[in-house]
Amino acid sequence: MNVALIALPCLGKLPAPPLTLAYIAALLEQRRHIVRIYDLALDPGATLSTAFQPLRSFRPQVLLVAGEDPEMLSAAVHALREDRHHHVLPVQMGRSSLDANLICTGAIQWIDQQRGEGPAELSETPDAIRSIDDMPFPARHLLSLESYSLRAVGGELQTIVLVAGSDTARSGATDLRSPTQIVAELRSVSHEFGLRHYLFPDVSITGDRAWLVELLTRLCDAHLNIGWEASADADQLDELLSAHMARAGCEAITLHLRAASVFESTEARARVRQAVTMARNQGVFVRAHVCLEPPYESVPHLVDVAATFNLDDVRFDVVGDGSQVKELALQMYDAGRDRQRFISRFGPALGTLIWRLSGQRSSSSEP
Repeated sequence: MNVALIALPCLGKLPAPPLTLAYIAALLEQRRHIVRIYDLALDPGATLSTAFQPLRSFRPQVLLVAGEDPEMLSAAVHALREDRHHHVLPVQMGRSSLDANLICTGAIQWIDQQRGEGPAELSETPDAIRSIDDMPFPARHLLSLESYSLRAVGGELQTIVLVAGSDTARSGATDLRSPTQIVAELRSVSHEFGLRHYLFPDVSITGDRAWLVELLTRLCDAHLNIGWEASADADQLDELLSAHMARAGCEAITLHLRAASVFESTEARARVRQAVTMARNQGVFVRAHVCLEPPYESVPHLVDVAATFNLDDVRFDVVGDGSQVKELALQMYDAGRDRQRFISRFGPALGTLIWRLSGQRSSSSEP
């Protein structure tokens, strides 16, 4: 049976490979279905009628369309049925694949129903996909990996490998993947696609130290010659762990910080600075995603503090619609970084004076 899996664009977000659909595709290929993945995020300007034209040559009997926005999802289902596709399953989901095992269970059940499978076969599906470890590696050969804008710190092509999935026994909880499986998938992808740079998304890898140490040890023993990046908690990083991460191929970490709770506490600021220093001493690139919350009157002070952390990259997120606040925060941060460079070189008093004088000269030279 021909099965089409369609991923709708996520407005305002950089497209990441829809790994959940690739997992579904792998399960369907094991059942000898012919599967195609169509990611409409790679051409977001196309109309639905234009985007669905390739389906006419593929002629799928069953279609699954997945998207985050309910209105866009409804419009896509309507357009498909107008084009005489009658067996369409809409699935509301984002690009995060933490719930891949849950979505796969429902999708496979529904597709089996369309082909008239018996109840005995349907009852096996939930038990077979209890966790992310129960699933095969995603069918990346159906994705145009080079078309996504994921890039490592050096600009090389990067792709995603999941390190966690939904815990079916605990609602809202995550279940870390077996380190053995993660290393096996990294080896497989490196061998098949020649990719050397990976992103571990969605979860902080420092939440379970024993799990992380096992993963790092297996990565070191595997000698895969790869680089990877992940999110981490500043509170959990120490010199021993930072060094182990670097030996295992860590090339970048992202710290997620709530400005009000971090930057107004002397101890919290010290821990962040220490974590950044330890990572950079190991040659690891350090990003930060800083969440700014009301009242925004304190933003200048918080951003000024962030500029002293010596981060390699920073992104400001604002609760609600705060594009102007984000833009202003980034401008203040860049100015603070410039001032901090002078202070680090010449000291607080002289460095600040030189920074002010250089700013005056640059502004006076503008036409």
